[in-house]
Amino acid sequence: MAMMVRIMSLLPFATGSLCLLLVLVSFFGFASGAIDEEIPALPCVGTQSECATGMSEADLDVPAAFFLLDVKLDISMELDDEAWIGIVDAKYAESCPPGDTGLTNCTSSDYVFLAGGPDHEGVISHNLEPSSVRFVTGGDAGAIELQDNTVTTEWSVHLATWVEAILALTGIGLCASGMHMAFPMVAKIRKD
Repeated sequence: MAMMVRIMSLLPFATGSLCLLLVLVSFFGFASGAIDEEIPALPCVGTQSECATGMSEADLDVPAAFFLLDVKLDISMELDDEAWIGIVDAKYAESCPPGDTGLTNCTSSDYVFLAGGPDHEGVISHNLEPSSVRFVTGGDAGAIELQDNTVTTEWSVHLATWVEAILALTGIGLCASGMHMAFPMVAKIRKD
């Protein structure tokens, strides 16, 4: 009977170990590496509020399951001094639809930016949450010619902190339960 209980104790111990392994893997996460893409740096003759913007042609749909994950997006540009990029809600595609070339009739003041935008300097960091977003770009005031601009995107994925906490507590509980089933005498000696 004791041997059967010890064999059965392997199931909660193995399941708990798997939970703890998932938490450990999540600490390191998964990173995409650098993804480079060429987009034009738009000219902007005049003030920033007068210059047209460009918009990505399709939504970036973030599925509802992403609430279990912590997905961080980092965006940098080669021509950071002459152009800008930002992330907006996909609803702006209705009020500022991009044409065949991606240009819109809107200026930067027509958007509320989730990240980035004309006033942002350096790398843009954004945590993706379940929603639909689009990328908007434009030229800084005084940029007078259309240029090729390399945009570098990197993303990393981890389990959400609350998921890691639940998995860690579950894993510790299951491992302790498995140990108690396999070695009940240890628990009895400690009580005495």
